[in-house]
Amino acid sequence: MLRYLIRFPILKRWVPSIGIRVLKLLKRNKGFYKINNILFYLDFLDPIDRKIILYKEYEHDAVSFLEDKFKQYSISNFLDIGANSGYFSFYFANKFNNLKVKAYEPNIDAFEKFKKTLIKNSFNNVEIFNYGLSDIEKKEKMITWYKHGHAKTNLIILEDNFNTNNSKIYETDLKVGDKLLNFKNEKLCVKIDVEGHELNVIKGFDLKKYKPKLIILELIDPKINEFYLGNIDIIINSDIYKYMIKNDYKLINWIHDDLIFVPKNFQ
Repeated sequence: MLRYLIRFPILKRWVPSIGIRVLKLLKRNKGFYKINNILFYLDFLDPIDRKIILYKEYEHDAVSFLEDKFKQYSISNFLDIGANSGYFSFYFANKFNNLKVKAYEPNIDAFEKFKKTLIKNSFNNVEIFNYGLSDIEKKEKMITWYKHGHAKTNLIILEDNFNTNNSKIYETDLKVGDKLLNFKNEKLCVKIDVEGHELNVIKGFDLKKYKPKLIILELIDPKINEFYLGNIDIIINSDIYKYMIKNDYKLINWIHDDLIFVPKNFQ
């Protein structure tokens, strides 16, 4: 019902607002929601989860593009780095039964939601790990801000200049991908959505050794929390773009703030 109501412009803002107040009052904001034949454990007070609940999808353009490429390139392994509640992981694991998924999520709240979905649906081709990836192994303090009295389950590394009011501070482990992974000749897709830490993650991953067939990275400036919305001049001057080109990858598409790369000589 909510999915249809929000199609009307006059109700698009009112429906989520009313839903937040009612569910918060009744303390029934968390639960299982059927999305694309998968029972997701989601929290209506979390902005990302709320989009999934209301629209029955998330980042449709990027997901649709990747799905076509998964078929075209016969992708066999998927790394979901910054998995949040697991929409990408479960969507592709459900679409491709032979796909092996490894997901990484340092936020304990998002990790627990992911685990509930994993157990409820009995996926046997998905693994979830409660730590982040980077280019240096260390413990790191991370911050997430509250909205409507509830912490959003996306994290960024805490910096001295951040306002910590209405926030939740986590300490998490960051590990180097190369020390954990052992792929041999697999057709690999890597998705990295880690709120500005993308370049560090990819530097901890030996591109020449694993040669991922498909890499999708979010482009964001964490200092100002600004997304670039497909500005090509900013993209080609970004450190991420320069690093990928240096390592023999080429940009084949950008969808909103997601840059999609394949090996330079890959057809």
